[in-house]
Amino acid sequence: MNLSYQQKFLLKDLENTITRVRLHPQRLVTVLENSIWLEFEKNRFLDEMSQVNQRLAELQIFINNHPDDSTINNIDVLNLLKKYKTNTEIYTQLVKKFWRQIEQNKLSANATKADHEQLLVFFKEETNISVEFEKLSDDLIGIIGHAEIQQKQANTSFDSAQKLRIQVIIGSMLLSAAIAAILAVYTSRLIARPLKIVTNVARKITQESNFQLRANVTSNDEVGTLATSLNQLVEWVGDYTQELKLAHQSLEQRVEERTQELQKTLQDLKEAQGQLIQTEKMSSLGQMVAGIAHEINNPANFIYGNIQCASDYIQDLLNLVSLYQQEYPEPIWLIEEKIEEIDLNFIHKDLPLILCSMKTGTQRIREIVLSLRNFSRLDEADMKEVDIHQGIENTLLLLNHRLQSEIEVIKKYGDLPLIECYPAQLNQVFMNIISNAIDAILDQKADSDKSKQIIIDTLQIDDIYIKIGIRDNGSGISPEIKNKLFDPFFTTKPVGKGTGLGLSVCYHIIDKHKGKIEVISEFEQWTEFAIILPIKTQTN
Repeated sequence: MNLSYQQKFLLKDLENTITRVRLHPQRLVTVLENSIWLEFEKNRFLDEMSQVNQRLAELQIFINNHPDDSTINNIDVLNLLKKYKTNTEIYTQLVKKFWRQIEQNKLSANATKADHEQLLVFFKEETNISVEFEKLSDDLIGIIGHAEIQQKQANTSFDSAQKLRIQVIIGSMLLSAAIAAILAVYTSRLIARPLKIVTNVARKITQESNFQLRANVTSNDEVGTLATSLNQLVEWVGDYTQELKLAHQSLEQRVEERTQELQKTLQDLKEAQGQLIQTEKMSSLGQMVAGIAHEINNPANFIYGNIQCASDYIQDLLNLVSLYQQEYPEPIWLIEEKIEEIDLNFIHKDLPLILCSMKTGTQRIREIVLSLRNFSRLDEADMKEVDIHQGIENTLLLLNHRLQSEIEVIKKYGDLPLIECYPAQLNQVFMNIISNAIDAILDQKADSDKSKQIIIDTLQIDDIYIKIGIRDNGSGISPEIKNKLFDPFFTTKPVGKGTGLGLSVCYHIIDKHKGKIEVISEFEQWTEFAIILPIKTQTN
């Protein structure tokens, strides 16, 4: 009877595993667009196919071990197992081919549509295999029917044995009663105790969600088979739970990494946008300054060039008038009145002075125009050797209107060599820092008795670097904002008076020159910007 039960169980288990494997295409329909669940279904299919092969092997071993204990034709069963093995191999290859096609479709633009089309093709190709499986299923059902008949026969034989036992009990009342009691207790414990153990293990696994627990398999009967199935089910659930947990952790990590990348990209974009705005402003300002300088330079040169000629002509006329006065000391009364009216003697003295002041003024205009052109440096986009002191002087000249009489500029220039740099960009740095220094000085309290000074000192540190220090005795910088000065869009000025880009642009310009810029400040006392630049900049 045990063999008949085991035979029927193996055949039923084979039928169930075959049915689960054949449901794989239907499950693919719902998870085709979800890569995680699609991978899950692949692993599930491989596990189920492994179970099918295992069941086929177990049936073949059972038949070989019990060739004379079954009423079923063993040859028919072995042929059926062989056909099942062949069909499952063909079916497995067909499914793997479909998987490979799905992986290739992911590279195309219309992956989803291609996947569904491939699934329809797969269903068509799978139809022939399904027909074969249905034929084999009919044969298997017939064999299962024979197994059930054998099981009934075994039960009938067992019933006959029970009747015989009753007859023996009647024949030997006392002895049979004692033996029956002992057998009943033993049988009860033999069946109930393993079931109770398996039930307790299943309950503990459910309550604690501990998928490492396993039920002990102590027999090969139905209880042992139940324990084996429970252990296998727990192992599958534990593996799938662990895979889902790892997939979830991996997904969270990828999302976090992607979020950090997007935040960094956004910050870089903001900085680039700020630098682009500032660069565009300086470029527009430089073009405007160059245009104005050019327009002013032409008439200034015209005036400057003609003043000398006009001075010579006027001097000749004055000499002529003096000669007339010498030759005709007694002019007529009309000339006398005109001389007194125009005050000829005063004109004789003041006119050269006027021409000299006009010449000095035009010379001053030419110097301002030259400073504007040197500051903008629009025609010098390439790196070249320049005099740093000239750039500082040009910047001070342009800011002369802000350097009020109470602001004293102290220059402590050292002996510097020519510096290889981008002149216009360094002039932009000097303009921003000196402008901030003027703002810091002018923002001091009106009743402050402290003198207002800007100290600019330069020195050559060694054969490689020079230092430029720009120091003001304004209100200083508080420690809590000192580390934020070079951040884009950070400003301490009121709304509308600062963009927060000046020092950030300065930092990037100095960094482009392979130099350093540092802030040294004593709150409520002074602030100094120290710029370290290489004499020869290596940009590669």
